[in-house]
Formats: sequence, C-alpha cells, structure tokens
Amino acid sequence: MKATPDSPVMNLVSEAVLTVGMDQAAEEVRAAMNRRGLRFAAVSQGGRITAVLDRLTLGRQLAVAGRRLRVRDVVHPGMACLRQDANVAAAARLMRITGSDAVPVVDEHHHLIGLVTADALAAGHSN
Repeated sequence: MKATPDSPVMNLVSEAVLTVGMDQAAEEVRAAMNRRGLRFAAVSQGGRITAVLDRLTLGRQLAVAGRRLRVRDVVHPGMACLRQDANVAAAARLMRITGSDAVPVVDEHHHLIGLVTADALAAGHSN
C-alpha cells in the first residue's frame, strides 16, 4: 500500500540502524556500515541522537582528509528528530529543511526507534 502524507511515519521506519558516537574513528564507522550494508548511521551525543551520518558523504570526506577523521569532523550536530507519532508529511518536510536523506525517529524518551529514508518515502513502503 502506498503511503499518503497522513500515513504514520512508523510504517516506513528502518530498524536496522547503527548508532555511533562523536569520537569514533570515521574509517571504523565506514567499515562497520559497509559490513552491515547500511547507508546511514545515527550519531549519539550525550545519550541523544544529534545527527545522521551518510556513508557516501563519509567516504568523500575520508578521501579528502584521510584516516584521522572522527565522526565529529564529518557531521553537524543538532539534527531534529521525529516523534514516533509523526506522519509521512512531517518526515518529508524535515528532510527538505535539513537537506538530509534520512531522519531519526525517536520515542517519547528520545530513544532511537529507527530511521526514515528518502528512498522509503519515495517507495512508500517499509524498508
């Protein structure tokens, strides 16, 4: 079934998410993402999800700067998250505002449930 703007965002959440810390080595994170076949990782800082790391962006940054990068050198903290009761329209709006192809979905305690990706929105079905 195709998702509508009012459809629950939870219908499109990918639960296969890697969560990484700001001080982790970027090269190690990219290797972990490759092993698990993930394009995105959620970045945690102080117990809260603050960014989404894109493997493609990470690869470009590593090609330029080399292996000494940390996650904090690549991401911009301050990512807005969606609550689990949000709808598809809210996810699309947040992606447009942030320019990100993925946004985190959290519960009422700000614990990560998963990510919604632009591909999932376009396909209109679960990952």
